Amino acid sequence: MIKTSPIKSVEDIERIKQKYREKELYLDLLMFLLVINTGLKMTTLFEMKVSQVKNKKYIQVAKGITYLLSDEMIDLISIVTKDKEPTDLAFSRKNKGKTSRYYFYVNFKDVAAELGLYSISVESWRRTFGYHHYMKYKDLLFLQWYFNQNTVEQTMDFIEINEPISSRFQQGLNF
Repeated sequence: MIKTSPIKSVEDIERIKQKYREKELYLDLLMFLLVINTGLKMTTLFEMKVSQVKNKKYIQVAKGITYLLSDEMIDLISIVTKDKEPTDLAFSRKNKGKTSRYYFYVNFKDVAAELGLYSISVESWRRTFGYHHYMKYKDLLFLQWYFNQNTVEQTMDFIEINEPISSRFQQGLNF
């Protein structure tokens, strides 16, 4: 099995977003943004109803976590839920019922290939969240808990962080 990598370059993320916009794949762009910004599993998002996301500034999910939505995500949610009832699935294609990961996988592989990005796929999205969360907060314990992994080393491998964990604690305490 080929291991996919997180999208470490912010420029690549912007290029992917732009390509989705050019192709008018607004549902795909929204799913991409939601996963890379929250680390949520796509299957969690597939279960969400329109009433849980439309006209909201945040979404609430399992584990008691609330995620603030960016203006871009709010705009995309209004586009993809435009003609849907509050009880409809929020992230489904029109009149198709529940959407599968495969639909997003195929479209993302096409977008990535057009941009010359070959070591990424939809499996990279959660890894991307983890990588950028780590780079900003250096909080491996949260990521280990969030990704439901047994060890910090497993989490570091998942997000492709190769620094020795002991190097983070060289300062010690100064009382």
